[in-house]
Amino acid sequence: MADIDAKAQALSAARHRILQLQEQMTDKILQMAAEVEKLMDVVPMSEAKAFLKARCNLPAVELSTYVGFAKTLKGSEKVLRETRASFPVMKALVSADHDARREILERMEIGAQIDTKDIASIRRRLAAAKLTAAEVLTAENKRIVAAAARKQVRQALSEYEAKMSAFSDELRLHFRKGPEDRIVVQAGLRHQAGRLLEEFESLFGGEQPPLASLRHVSPQYRMAHAHKVLDDIATGRLSEIGPVQTSALQAVAGRARVQGDFRPRKPLADLASLSFRPRVLELCAGAGGLALGLERAGFEHVALIEFNRHAAATLRKNRPDWNVVEADVRKVDFTQYRNQRIDLLTGGLPCTPFTSVGKRKGKQDDKDLMMEGVRAVQEAAPKAFVFENVDGLLHSKHSDYVAALLRKFSKAGYVTDIHRINTRDYGLAQDRSRIMIVGFRKDLAGVFRMPPRFPGLATNMGDVLQDLMGANGWDGAEEWVRMMRERPEFDRFGNPIGVGALSDTIRGYQGSPKEGEARRALDNGASYAPPAKAAPTNEDASRVGFLPGLTNRMRARLQGFPDHWEFVGGLGAVANQIGNAVAPAVGQSMGLAMLAALTGWEIDWEMMMHTSKARLMVAAPSLVTPLERGAYPVEKSAAATA
Repeated sequence: MADIDAKAQALSAARHRILQLQEQMTDKILQMAAEVEKLMDVVPMSEAKAFLKARCNLPAVELSTYVGFAKTLKGSEKVLRETRASFPVMKALVSADHDARREILERMEIGAQIDTKDIASIRRRLAAAKLTAAEVLTAENKRIVAAAARKQVRQALSEYEAKMSAFSDELRLHFRKGPEDRIVVQAGLRHQAGRLLEEFESLFGGEQPPLASLRHVSPQYRMAHAHKVLDDIATGRLSEIGPVQTSALQAVAGRARVQGDFRPRKPLADLASLSFRPRVLELCAGAGGLALGLERAGFEHVALIEFNRHAAATLRKNRPDWNVVEADVRKVDFTQYRNQRIDLLTGGLPCTPFTSVGKRKGKQDDKDLMMEGVRAVQEAAPKAFVFENVDGLLHSKHSDYVAALLRKFSKAGYVTDIHRINTRDYGLAQDRSRIMIVGFRKDLAGVFRMPPRFPGLATNMGDVLQDLMGANGWDGAEEWVRMMRERPEFDRFGNPIGVGALSDTIRGYQGSPKEGEARRALDNGASYAPPAKAAPTNEDASRVGFLPGLTNRMRARLQGFPDHWEFVGGLGAVANQIGNAVAPAVGQSMGLAMLAALTGWEIDWEMMMHTSKARLMVAAPSLVTPLERGAYPVEKSAAATA
């Protein structure tokens, strides 16, 4: 026991010292960046670089990072200091593009552990996301063709080595011992040499550089010499050959290597193309925000599983034709869906264990259902899955849990990545950042792109809630709308993102504001807790400290629910349904992105996202994969079938 305590104390002390040193190193890097910025305010950049390199002995590999810091990372010093960012991480951030840098800094701000490997992965993913679906598919096709070509070349080289090895054996049969140990070249050998020469030129090219121009020890010399010997034997210029010539042939004559079976692991299936809507199985469906969005994207629900009786009643009330299964996902046997052609498995699994305003118990929280999502994927075997959660899941506290989650998905046969999405980019007057855990079966991976952002759809709380806020005759409603319309908005790093007030994240029922929320309510011009029972009146406005409150209908509209969507339950139950929902616009955009990845479609994003919010039925194509069909589908616009 004493040894264990001593070891624990030593580890704790070492950790404390290392963290202190890391903080000191980060501070020194930030101080250096500040000094370089001051220098560039006095002299031109080119002169500053020359001075730093010549007079301060600043290495070139560090110079560009310090010089670029002011343009790329200025204003982010706090998050860099709090995360003890190393120089390699700052260097990678400086060289990253704006979108990648923003996502990385946002992850760092919520406590995620970021290293250069993570940054490179995010940069690759965002770079791929900027390509069109056709460009992504073209790149994937080129990769497949290149891989097949490399495999074919390896096989051809192996076969050629085997033939050259056999030719060498044949030469030995005609070996004549004598003063010079020569080999007599007979007609049969000349014929074999001619055929080997043709194959040599098809593999390595017919034009070889003159031997005199090459170094004797170089690989190019050996190949050119072997070509010349084969040509001389085939044309009869050599009637006898000796050790020099046979040694030259050994450059391309190895013993045959076993190459294995080069047939495709999964033969292409000749399946007829079917015409049907893509099928989705949804877990923790809640009040139907995600389901409504997927419906707009063209998906057909096989089942919606929801444990809360009020939320299940809401689903049935608005969509009587949906198969709503009121059950605890922990008790559902998902193997029953394995043969029901599930194209997409999805759900907004409870985020309480990971939310930044909760206790962050993570996997220790009895409300954590992420591993049930893994089990559902394993048992239902969908083509793809997407699970929504709060970005608090990326906090460093949960890094081991996330790593275990990704390993389980990989073991189940899926390639998984984590993406960020914000409701403000899809026409909602709400700043609601979430993550999407997206996975594809490994034979379908490589074509997914996150949906594009739509700054043209930007709106504000005033315009969205104008009629609801003035419904009870409040005289100040018009002025409140004007203030909301004209208020500038900034992201978490203080960068301007537009004009027009955005709501804070709509959450579930709160009896009273949490710490700091009352202050933010004053800044935002609206009270979030508790939910208002009705729109404000002039009598309400006459009270000291009045702030207009948000009713559940106002909250639902900020989430993007249509006004005709009816919620079942009391004030608190409905507030929870709205706050826990995935915004329908986010569900629609993710649904379209998944559809594009599974079918190879080109989505007319502008038309689809600007379309009416009424119930949208889309005749979807076959989701039989390109490899299963034996050919890639003709690209078309999803808008064409809307």
